Amino acid sequence: MRGAGTLQAVAALALVVFAVPAAQARPATYHCGETLEFKVDFTPRKAQLHLAEKQYTLVRIKSAHDAHYVNRKAGIRLVAKKGDLSLHEGGRDHQCKLQITP
Repeated sequence: MRGAGTLQAVAALALVVFAVPAAQARPATYHCGETLEFKVDFTPRKAQLHLAEKQYTLVRIKSAHDAHYVNRKAGIRLVAKKGDLSLHEGGRDHQCKLQITP
C-alpha cells in the first residue's frame, strides 16, 4: 500500500510542474539609427542579446524605474524603458527604438 501513496505524490508533483508555465522569452527587435539592429529576448531575470552574430546573456539588476540588464564580462549594459532602450557596448552608447512589426 505504500506504493500507492508514493504514486499519488509523484502524480501531484507532475501536475504542479506541468501546470505552472515557464517564463517565456519575448523577442523584440530594436533599431539604433540606420546602422544597428539587434534582437533581445527578455525574461523576468535575464535578457538574451543577439548582436552582430553573437549572443550574450545579461542579468537583470535592481533599478527603481527602468529595466537594467548587464553582462560585466562582455562590457554590455541595456537600459529599457517603455519602447526605448539604451545599449552600451564596446565603449559606445546607442539610443534605440523598439521596432513594431505587424
